[in-house]
Amino acid sequence: MTALEDVIRPGTKRGLDFVVLEELRKRTGIMPNEVLKFALAEMLCNALDTDATMIDVDVEAEGDHVKLTVRDNGSKRLSYEDVKLILDFENKASSKRGFLRVSRGYLGNALKCIFGYCYALAIEKGLTPPDIVIESGPNRYVVALKPDRVRELIDSEIALTKRENVEYTTFIVTLPANPQISSPQLLKDVVFASSMVNPDRQISLNIENENCSFGCSEKTEQIRQETSVLWYTAKQFESLLNDFLRARPDIKLGEFIALFRGFTGKKVIREILQKLNASNHDSGADSPVQFLSATLLRDMPQKRVPELFGLMKLKARTVSTRSIASVLGCVGEKAFEQLRERQGWKRLRYTKIPAFRVQCQCQIYSSGPCGSLDHVEFPYLIELAVFDRQDDSEGLKVYQCVNFMASMEDIFSRIFDIKYRLGRVGITETMPVTVLLHLVCPVLNWLNYGKSGLDE
Repeated sequence: MTALEDVIRPGTKRGLDFVVLEELRKRTGIMPNEVLKFALAEMLCNALDTDATMIDVDVEAEGDHVKLTVRDNGSKRLSYEDVKLILDFENKASSKRGFLRVSRGYLGNALKCIFGYCYALAIEKGLTPPDIVIESGPNRYVVALKPDRVRELIDSEIALTKRENVEYTTFIVTLPANPQISSPQLLKDVVFASSMVNPDRQISLNIENENCSFGCSEKTEQIRQETSVLWYTAKQFESLLNDFLRARPDIKLGEFIALFRGFTGKKVIREILQKLNASNHDSGADSPVQFLSATLLRDMPQKRVPELFGLMKLKARTVSTRSIASVLGCVGEKAFEQLRERQGWKRLRYTKIPAFRVQCQCQIYSSGPCGSLDHVEFPYLIELAVFDRQDDSEGLKVYQCVNFMASMEDIFSRIFDIKYRLGRVGITETMPVTVLLHLVCPVLNWLNYGKSGLDE
């Protein structure tokens, strides 16, 4: 049975949004000439989210199209029902939506956007929309999108054939060729930067008949995806609760509380519910709900949700500064040193900076929480790795990553000018230096819907 935190929760209906170029641009912040890079990055994210140790990426020109293939050897196999759920364009289904935790990727429904772009760009160029191919274990699914303009929905035809059971999962998408499409070097940079923050994965890239391999195949460590009630506003907590209520009506109150950091023990859950029951005497209700761990979430009155949230916030413990790296996760100096050795670079300079961010509407508060349900404090970590390469003609290279994945844009520009600050310490554009800036943070405040820039 799927773990509760991995349940895909349906959202609002989206009609034809996923096959309309303008709506896709709004949703992703991606222009048509950037779609290939976007698709590669997001499909690579999905592969990295599995327990795969080996990932193959292939970019191949085929006449009027470019075919992108991403294959991984992860243990998860996609059933016919899984594929149908991926293709549910009516709902913004996602297991990531609403959770404030360290997570790769920008969108919980990125595959739908990629599939939609394949269709919409082909229609715009007067081409026949290409099929989407998904291979997983013994199954091969060939998918054709069938938008219905009258009913304003997107149907899908899924042809299932059997094949020899192969221990990998493959996604193949085809995009119309574009003279201004992302350059091979930009695509290579996305893969290389992603491999730097996932050193225990072997990622192979084949593009324009050039093969390269990054990282090494080892026992993988999944991202620490803890979430804390202290990182949520009251509205965010209520939205997440209602999300799970729609997706899993039979969820128990204790199961939902246990999703949050520090509340996995039966004792602490019982203490919270006892306090919730104690306030029943003051509610004035004729038949108040008796709150137990086994109480169904759907039986909890909506007006009591803020009270539950407040009790959980009072019980929750903040993450200490020295524990931030272990709670959020990081690449670490040892892994970067191994990367330096594999690349044959001369020297590594590394530092990690743990810190906290406070978001609160109260004008004045002490060092502790102000008491407002919307007082939010969350930890974050910045890793900075500076590699001195051997003398070459490539000059300064700067890579930016967020939550163990290469960023799509220069997303830190609003926070600070990286190259200017490097210049202040004597690192110039012509020096053979590689810089990696890695932000690990469970709460990301994006400047726009397309998530192409971070707020301060």
